[in-house]
Amino acid sequence: MPDTPVFADIFGDALFDDTPSTHRELDPAEVFDHTDHATVGSQVPADRKPRFPGDTSQLPPEACWALQELVAAPHITDKSKKHWPVVVQYETELRSRLSELGLVLELNHEHRFAFTRQAEDPSPHSRNILRTKTLSLGASALALYLYQRYLAAPDNPVVETDDMIDHMLAYKRPDDTDEATFHKRILSAIKSLDDAAIIKPIKGTDRYLIHSVITSILTADRVEALHDRYRALARGENSRDALADTEEPADE
Repeated sequence: MPDTPVFADIFGDALFDDTPSTHRELDPAEVFDHTDHATVGSQVPADRKPRFPGDTSQLPPEACWALQELVAAPHITDKSKKHWPVVVQYETELRSRLSELGLVLELNHEHRFAFTRQAEDPSPHSRNILRTKTLSLGASALALYLYQRYLAAPDNPVVETDDMIDHMLAYKRPDDTDEATFHKRILSAIKSLDDAAIIKPIKGTDRYLIHSVITSILTADRVEALHDRYRALARGENSRDALADTEEPADE
């Protein structure tokens, strides 16, 4: 049976880079200029009051705030009692507004989450609004573990910090005696998934909630790509050469 891939060969290389990001660049004055509101205001009461001086939107305030959250936040889940019902109710209107910015609304009713991704507009006049966040292969290895944990218990997607550390210890070389550095790398992988809003620390505990959006980040193709990488490493293939076949272009 092939040996477990070496941890040092995994950490540091990029595997995929189109995860929902917390880093968004937006120029509201530019992107909302000349927007046609006529088709999205039919559900708004005629006596709707503006949110601020100069507000000309025909969407209700709740829908405007949900739209802002879709652009600025990594994702919205049903845990957001304020935004999730509004996203579901105004899906058509929000999808239209986002498309004006060159963004696509991804709404998963089964796992109850929504996020936006950059559309593939070939026009030279199109601007990218979103900036993606790249996960290292080590963080991706941890994400694969969390993906499997989520599928096993979607109604209680919670993981202990110690469980994540124990899983990653399988990648430690037998001759690696630098325990402190190794442990620091594991914590860095955990933090990167937290920063990418794939997991969320549960206050007052050493546990993390696994967000349902992980089912979109780790598609079947990416899961297979990760397994291919580990098999390649186990065969002793050069990690960077193996990576070349599974990298995906940055959505920059």
